[in-house]
Parts: sequence; structure tokens; C-alpha cells
Amino acid sequence: MRLLTYDRRGHRRLGAILEGEVVDLPDAVGHPAFPTTLEALVASSGGSVMDAARGALERDDAHASRVKRPRLLPPLFPQSLLMPGGLGGERRIVAPEDEVTWPAGAAWLEYQPKIAAVLGRETRGVTPEEARASVFGYTLVNDWTARDATGDPVGHDDGLPLSLGPCVVTADEIDPQTVFVDVRIDGRSLAKGNLNGTAQSLLGLISASSVEAMLERGDAFALAPFPGAACDLWPGASIELAAEGIGTLRNQLAARI
Repeated sequence: MRLLTYDRRGHRRLGAILEGEVVDLPDAVGHPAFPTTLEALVASSGGSVMDAARGALERDDAHASRVKRPRLLPPLFPQSLLMPGGLGGERRIVAPEDEVTWPAGAAWLEYQPKIAAVLGRETRGVTPEEARASVFGYTLVNDWTARDATGDPVGHDDGLPLSLGPCVVTADEIDPQTVFVDVRIDGRSLAKGNLNGTAQSLLGLISASSVEAMLERGDAFALAPFPGAACDLWPGASIELAAEGIGTLRNQLAARI
């Protein structure tokens, strides 16, 4: 399933992509106890809940729950998000298609596209292969590092936005190693190729983290599939991270304040 979050009268609401349309998943399931947010679905992602979701989307009347002109929000707010190389600090998560505020004190931003795995079960002390069974699904991340006028990274990530989306694809529907990714800046391709070893590296990261502490449902882990493809960006740049089966995560950098 391709799961997302949209704005329903000011509230976060769980949806799914069905034949190119957004369907309100709780309405399609029709049971009052079914989760209404993706965070709640991940927290209770047992077999019966997921079976109910899949069954609802397979019914002939699923399109009756379609959403007209949905405004997408970040698909989920992870319990935690581990991205090696981060400087620490509170990060604001923005939605697909949202403009990204230029952070104070930044002369320019260094952009890194990333793929993220979201956990759907508690995990402790697993091997990389065992970690695969803990993954609920995969999504995309647009990430930036702020640099000052000397070219050095700003000392922390406080206030620096990152973007998630456009959806979370459940692990049973995607083999991340075969996913083809294309990174475009202002319409020009910066890097492209399949994820290959990145997916295995993600499982290795989950495994190593699970040795240190118990991992929770909703924890997320992200890595850059093209480490050498970091790109310096200036105000007004348009960024597109497209991946087969997941979609396109698109943002534009705002003008410098």
C-alpha cells in the first residue's frame, strides 16, 4: 500500500493512493476503531489491521471514499529519525510541495536526497537480515545542511527544515534495492540510479542501532543513496526526488529573509 496523510478540516488524516487517487482509508474500512492517522496505524500495525486496510482497498466501492483535491501533509512524524552525520537539534518537518524556509544564518544549503525506512515493530538486538521484518515501509527525505559564509556547517540543525513524503510504501510492496531514483534540481538531473546497497546499509544501520537500545514502532532511519551527489543550493531552487513506487518528493527553497 502507498499510505499518506492529508489535511481534513485542519486535522491529519490517513489516506491511501488507489489508481492515482487519494482514498480516505478509515472511511473505506468503515470501522470506528480503525486508526485515523498513519502514526496510529504504524503503532498498531498488526495483521488484522493491515488486512482490513488491504481488503478495503480491494473492494469495488473503495473509490466512493476518494478525496477531492487533497492537500498532502508529511506522511508521518517519526518517533525518532536517525540520519548519520546530523549535527543534532530540533528539525521541522515540512510537507511535499511545501516551500522550505531559508534558515537564519545560512549563506547556502547543501542538499542531500535520502531514503528512509520506518519501523513497524519493537526491535532489539537483530541482525541486518532480521531487521528486514521490522520495517513497516519506506519513504523519501529531502535533507539539507546549512553552511555559513566560510563554507563551514552551521554548528547545529535547530530550525533547519527537512521534508518527508510523498507517501510511505509498505515493505511488502517494494524491494528497495531495485528502486530507481532520480534527483533533479531546477529540472536538471543531478544523480540517478537504483538503490542497490543503500537498502542493505539501511538494514545494517537498524541492526547496529538495535544493539544499543530498544527501537520503537515509528522510529525511522535514513541514508543518502548518492553520497557524492550533495549539491549546493541557493534561494529559489526547485528540488525533486523521484523514486519508482514511492513517487516524487518536491520542494522549493524560499527567498533569503
